Amino acid sequence: MEDLIQHYEKFGYSEELINLLEQGMAHQKTHNGIFTDVGIMYAKYQPQRLMDHINQYSSRLHIPRLIRACEQWQMWPEAVQLHQKYDQFDMAVTTMMEHSPSAWKHDIFAQNIIKISNYDLYYKAMMFYLEEEPMLLNDLLKLLGQRIDLNKCVSVMKKTGYIALIEPFLKSVQFQNVAAVNEALNEIYLEKQDYSSLR
Repeated sequence: MEDLIQHYEKFGYSEELINLLEQGMAHQKTHNGIFTDVGIMYAKYQPQRLMDHINQYSSRLHIPRLIRACEQWQMWPEAVQLHQKYDQFDMAVTTMMEHSPSAWKHDIFAQNIIKISNYDLYYKAMMFYLEEEPMLLNDLLKLLGQRIDLNKCVSVMKKTGYIALIEPFLKSVQFQNVAAVNEALNEIYLEKQDYSSLR
């Protein structure tokens, strides 16, 4: 298969190669490698077709190999989709943050962040939202309210100087009676001279 692909590519017959590989996918006992190779060819020559291919044939793909191709050809939304299909939620979140102009979408980010295993990503995500999507930061934190360490959350936000930005989130978790949350809210109310809330 590798020799065949190299032969076609050597002479610039990318469309003919894709057509040939697509015909190979039509057979019942087609090896999964062909589905993966078609994906790689899409990444290289017909990128607009790759996402549909991933969604349609995700169970037939050698996902790590196709992820490498997506990274090589900078197909970041497709890489995120593959990470999701492969249950690599940490990598999906990291890829979205590292390549946000093309890869980040709030709804997809939200689906992945609640499934991660590396909890340090919660705090990286907070900083990412603070820098790039501050108006959605409270939405993110409310999603993580039962998972995140509130003391650490308050500490991280205090260091940024933007603790007042997450006042709605702090109010939503105040019922947990965490000292750091109560103190942060007190400071916010004092700063705003909101004495009725402070009381």
